[in-house]
Amino acid sequence: MPTADTVGLTRTIVVPLDHPEQLFVADFVKPSSPKYSAFTAQPAMDTVRDMLLMRMPRKTTEIEIEVVLPSDQVHEGLDAELTDAVRRWVKVQNTMDVESTEADGSIGRRLFLLGFLAFMVLQTMSIWVRKLGDDTDDFLLAAIAEALGVISWVMLWFPVQMFTVEVWRASIKRKRMKAMERMTVKVVTTT
Repeated sequence: MPTADTVGLTRTIVVPLDHPEQLFVADFVKPSSPKYSAFTAQPAMDTVRDMLLMRMPRKTTEIEIEVVLPSDQVHEGLDAELTDAVRRWVKVQNTMDVESTEADGSIGRRLFLLGFLAFMVLQTMSIWVRKLGDDTDDFLLAAIAEALGVISWVMLWFPVQMFTVEVWRASIKRKRMKAMERMTVKVVTTT
């Protein structure tokens, strides 16, 4: 059963695996198998990252992954090998997140400008059609005016979300991933 404990200034995440490669590549394990767990259903590092992103420890807290392996899978220096591999994995994930955030921010800025222009045009048309409908008491014109008003707000919603919320969320994730670059791996054998 996966556990995460914080002792002093070290947060330890216990990861039971069948072989070290499961940290990065998930084996096919049927849900009916007793080996099916949070760490075998997908690459274990994805699960570790998600656990840490949900409840990120303080900046001063050290993060340790305790990988529990069968004794035939353990060899001398495996701790250091896995620590280096995990740190490279985190750096690659950070790089991909930075590039994705920059691309989303760029798209968001362009879409915001286009969305704002579409919003202004549609709102102006909505007000104009509404005034026409008020003069004639035409329900069809009132419905068209209302539809144009709703469409104008919808046109603005996606660019605003992408420009603000998504970029902000990715920025927080990237900052938290930087704290994960200090992770160490400790290998423990099952008895």
